[in-house]
Amino acid sequence: MRNEGHPIPAEATSADRSHGARVDRVAGFGAAVALSGCVALPFVEFRENRIASGVGEAVTAAGWLGWLACALLAAALVAAFLPHAIRARALPAVAAVSTAVVVAALGSAATTLQEGQPAFARVSIGPGAWVAIVGIAVVWFAAWRASADVRTRWLAVALAVAGVGAAALWGGVPELSLAKEYAAQSRRFWPLVGQHLTLAGAGIGFGALIGIPLGVVASRSRIARQVGIGVVAIIQTIPSMAMLGLLIAPLAALGVRAIGTTPAIIALTLYALLPIVRNTFVGLAGVDPAALDAGRGMGMGRARLFLGVEVPLALPLVLEGIRAAAVLVIGIAAVTAFIGAGGLGVLVFQGWGQQADDLTLLGAVPMVVLAVAADALMRGLGRVVVSPGIREEAAA
Repeated sequence: MRNEGHPIPAEATSADRSHGARVDRVAGFGAAVALSGCVALPFVEFRENRIASGVGEAVTAAGWLGWLACALLAAALVAAFLPHAIRARALPAVAAVSTAVVVAALGSAATTLQEGQPAFARVSIGPGAWVAIVGIAVVWFAAWRASADVRTRWLAVALAVAGVGAAALWGGVPELSLAKEYAAQSRRFWPLVGQHLTLAGAGIGFGALIGIPLGVVASRSRIARQVGIGVVAIIQTIPSMAMLGLLIAPLAALGVRAIGTTPAIIALTLYALLPIVRNTFVGLAGVDPAALDAGRGMGMGRARLFLGVEVPLALPLVLEGIRAAAVLVIGIAAVTAFIGAGGLGVLVFQGWGQQADDLTLLGAVPMVVLAVAADALMRGLGRVVVSPGIREEAAA
């Protein structure tokens, strides 16, 4: 029967469509991947020193915590097959506890394997644990979608953070090689994170200041569209190292040093342009002509029509372009370490040069976290600044 008198909220309708199925395939896939990683691949690797090749050790090296981690991942797989009402509560809980237990298992394995070994022996996170972490992240994504209750979501996050914090303080996590690399680099780690954020933020900011007006002009002029989008598309195809090299001559002609922060920000700005310009153009070009006619019928001039009708309707795509640019620039910013701009790329390239895998990871993992955080931040900003009606229409 149609419920004409009491329309179902859009959020509930979306949840019913997405999660009303008997099986949550996303959660099942993530749990299966995580469980397979723990069981079939080395959970940790023992190294005689920080640059030696590792010897793989199974999850059983973590003792009972390893078995518990496997049991929880199996429970996550079972939860994917439960009815939606139960699954919406079970998935966040099992995702939170699995996260904490896997981290604690890593610490336990590190403590056990290094017992009686020389001080320079190391225990690194193995491929099985990394696969498990990726799988758990997929389970988190499915849990977030399955639960419409905000309190359940954030309670699961608080539980995971508390568990990981306890494992870091009392569970042997400081014995992991990655934690030891952090301890050795702690004085400059956070300054490098700050440099990375500054470089990426400046590239995204200048990219938006230049790219959005270019996208507006492109939506108004065919010649500007062909030239502008064509040029920024060509820029996007230039490898990052080549871009830094190509900037030497023009910057030298302007009397600007070709090493350091300035050329890095210029290069990152150029890379940020394509997604911003293209999405701004597509957003404005896709505005419904009927909406423009309605605005004209209300007596709106060109300026009011642009600000009151076109900009709000195009805003979801503009923000999507900035989001894509942010994720892209955070990754490319690592390369600017080659020209003395700093950032987390310093740790990555030093790790490669020293053949120290965990030092490389110390620079790479935070970049992944920053990219995920930037993606979540831009999505959250979109939910705040874009009206629900326009957001639902854009999603459809």
